[in-house]
Amino acid sequence: MAADKPVKRKRKPSGPSAEGLFLRQRTDPRTERRFQPGSTPAVALTMLGGSLGALAVGAGVFAQWLRAEDRGPHPYAPYLLAGGVVLLAAVLLFGRWTPRPLRVGDAGVAVEKGAGELERIGWCDVTRLLVSDAALTLQSAAGSITIPLSVHPQAAARVFAEARSRIPAHTEPFKDDALPRPDDGAGEVLALEPPQVAGQRCKSSDKLIAFEADARLCGRCGELYHKDGVPQRCATCDAPLRS
Repeated sequence: MAADKPVKRKRKPSGPSAEGLFLRQRTDPRTERRFQPGSTPAVALTMLGGSLGALAVGAGVFAQWLRAEDRGPHPYAPYLLAGGVVLLAAVLLFGRWTPRPLRVGDAGVAVEKGAGELERIGWCDVTRLLVSDAALTLQSAAGSITIPLSVHPQAAARVFAEARSRIPAHTEPFKDDALPRPDDGAGEVLALEPPQVAGQRCKSSDKLIAFEADARLCGRCGELYHKDGVPQRCATCDAPLRS
């Protein structure tokens, strides 16, 4: 799969057309923002603890088995080994690791799991969005994505702002100060490849989409339709699709 490319910041095509309609072609341009996680004291302490544990284990191994034969094992070697193992175990069990980058845009919300691998929830698949003092959570029938506010404040703000405009029925009320205001300068804007939709079914008619050219999308929530089965309004977000 081709890598997403940075693009110039511009108005998204996901809004209504001049006629107030949200129906989109599969090949219409789409974008998303990529957010890098911030650092926290807990993450820094986890990294420091892991480094100290590894250093202690390495020093203990050297002191116990790798010293010159005429000198023998160092008397503190067992303590270094034991302390290093305990510290590493504590880091593995209780450490706070750096969260992965997030993407938010026309295709929904995605977590980068690795090179070219994304875990994504489309807007049309969201069943509930929850905001707490610590995190924002997107729920779907297939799984959920939790965004910690301490390391991804702008990503969480962007997710909520987009969800409120795209799928308001699934967005719970929240305190005004629970999230920061989304910053239009935050995140790297990327161009999205056209979605692979052949073999899927129309949300309205359940007709199989055998050819990519037959696909139509709701520009608000991304719901999928066959060109011959487009309803007046989107079945998921109620956006107007046909006049």
